[in-house]
Amino acid sequence: MMKEPNGVARLKQIADEQGSADPFNGRGGEESDIAKFTGCTATVVLITQSHYFCANSGDSRTVLARSSGSEMCYPLSEDHKPENPIERARIESAGGFVEENRVNGSLALSRALGDFEYKSSADLPYTQQMVTCEPELRTCSR
Repeated sequence: MMKEPNGVARLKQIADEQGSADPFNGRGGEESDIAKFTGCTATVVLITQSHYFCANSGDSRTVLARSSGSEMCYPLSEDHKPENPIERARIESAGGFVEENRVNGSLALSRALGDFEYKSSADLPYTQQMVTCEPELRTCSR
């Protein structure tokens, strides 16, 4: 949706409202390229009577807080960071690199919604791009 005309117009409107003089961060390009350099992270939790299901993309973190017990804070998600060995291997196999714990020395996370600049290899499946929005799903019992 970010690449559709309405999405591009909305991204430009947000950049203008936030006072961003250069929505391309000095990278230049056509107005439609704003989606190429825009992204975010996400997390979602589904709670049933017997389980918690948590999915996240990027470094949005979900923690279950309990009022007592041995695990008062229990992580439901794991950050997707370029320095994680599995994430680093995927980035490097897609032709990218990790420098100063950032994808290509720039992006501080290895999974995101958007950030199409890092998802442009036509030779690779979507799940093997330098940065992917493929969420990780974790399940635990209540």
